[in-house]
Amino acid sequence: MTTTAREPSALIDAAVGVMQDLAIHPLALEIDDDGVRILAAMRGHALRTRSRGPYSQDNLPPEALDMAAWIDLRFSVRAEPVELTIEGGGPWPRLLMQLPARRVVVRYVVPEDAPPGYQPEPNEVTLVGDLRLALGYLASSLRRVGARLGGEPAVTLTLSYPDDPNYERNVTGIPEEFRRLIPPVVSNVRVDRSRFSRKQRAAHDEALRESAYSDQPLEPWERHGFTTRIGSARVQVSGS
Repeated sequence: MTTTAREPSALIDAAVGVMQDLAIHPLALEIDDDGVRILAAMRGHALRTRSRGPYSQDNLPPEALDMAAWIDLRFSVRAEPVELTIEGGGPWPRLLMQLPARRVVVRYVVPEDAPPGYQPEPNEVTLVGDLRLALGYLASSLRRVGARLGGEPAVTLTLSYPDDPNYERNVTGIPEEFRRLIPPVVSNVRVDRSRFSRKQRAAHDEALRESAYSDQPLEPWERHGFTTRIGSARVQVSGS
């Protein structure tokens, strides 16, 4: 069975691919029928020169220009179209990147313009590495359902970063200078299955168990749902 670009597993794979290609730690992530939307902080090299709006065609933000040049360089060896739009209508610069073939949109913002919450230190990879594993796990489970039922059911994924209830246990015995390397939050992926039929939900329940790693327990969550941890990432799958 061929997975099309419109099926949920293909969109999840596209999100993971873009995160890898551009070394993105997503501040926010949404995946649904409309595609993939990622919010990310601009990279450190783009923030060496800082600016404030309002901007104009004759006064474009250097942060966004630097990010655009870096993205162009990353994609210069590919035949994949990339669309870049500088958004300068507010006090802070933004850069909108669209990859139509993958149905992925990335909006880059400066740290001051990011939503409240956890932001990792530069080059911190623990959270995003586990997040990619969690997303890959979900994509695998949906492909299994598609193979059994002749198509994947519509699903919505959202990402948040709540406090990790296991943080104090995780840092016990760790020297103070290394504690900053252990994130105090969880990459929480919420999976909305409200549009699943009963048959689709049963097939996905089975696929989640089959796709799990050998040491990855699935625990009951809400009504007929599951929750599981993959390192610093947590997956919460709704029951209905």
